Amino acid sequence: MKTKKYSILRKAVVAAMFSFVFSAFLNAQFETPNPDAPNTQAGEEVRSTAAGVSVDYDLSTNHVLGEEYRWVVRGGTITAGGAVTTDGDSSIVEWTANADLITVDWDTDLSAAPVGSSIGEVIVQKRNAGACPSQLQILPITMWNNASADLTDGDIAICSGESVGGTVTINLTGAPALVGDGFLVTYDVSATNLTDLGGNVLDAVGSTVPSNTNTVTIPLPDGLVSSATGDATFTITLTSMYDDFTGNGTLFDDTYEITVHPTPDTGVINSSSSLTRR
Repeated sequence: MKTKKYSILRKAVVAAMFSFVFSAFLNAQFETPNPDAPNTQAGEEVRSTAAGVSVDYDLSTNHVLGEEYRWVVRGGTITAGGAVTTDGDSSIVEWTANADLITVDWDTDLSAAPVGSSIGEVIVQKRNAGACPSQLQILPITMWNNASADLTDGDIAICSGESVGGTVTINLTGAPALVGDGFLVTYDVSATNLTDLGGNVLDAVGSTVPSNTNTVTIPLPDGLVSSATGDATFTITLTSMYDDFTGNGTLFDDTYEITVHPTPDTGVINSSSSLTRR
């Protein structure tokens, strides 16, 4: 699992976006130092605000009291740090003294792409007491949905000995891996008084299934045979899920059940009248 990653491809995309936007709009608002050499940091990956996450960005390490700052955030909204204006998809704090810290909600809507991402960036420049501008400092951002798992199939009921088969589907959101599988779902199976059609016990703890897409499936037994006199229950319970970042994801509908009705006892046929031999 990782905390931060940044790919060369993603960096190239951000660089292209930066070049286009800055030439048309942002350079006209920032000041140009000599030499003019904007500094682009290694990118940062964050959760979108759908996860309830606000992020602070600061230049406190190099801050000198009285210095002025101008911040531009694309793909998110500045919620603290100065008077905020907007221009298109940019959230802006104009030149403000001692504004060395801002708070950002990364609020791009990613609901249409459960394991997709969106690009943003933080750009900042400062002026010292002599009104001399610094180089632009640029932090590329990649936003991801909150990690979550939702077991979507409805519960069913069958008679003992009936076939089942197939799978149950879990919908996933979050960040896939750049290489390999980014999602891992862990689940338990409880099947007291039940076996599959071959007589195999089905209880299991800590089973896992990986994926790198927005779904994962858990296989069901070929059928269920009950030894109980009443209803028995086959239950799959999700216990955890992770995407490619550290931290446990959110489990929504985390349980799937099959109710297995017992085979009734036909009983002995009784008669109200029968002959008795001597």
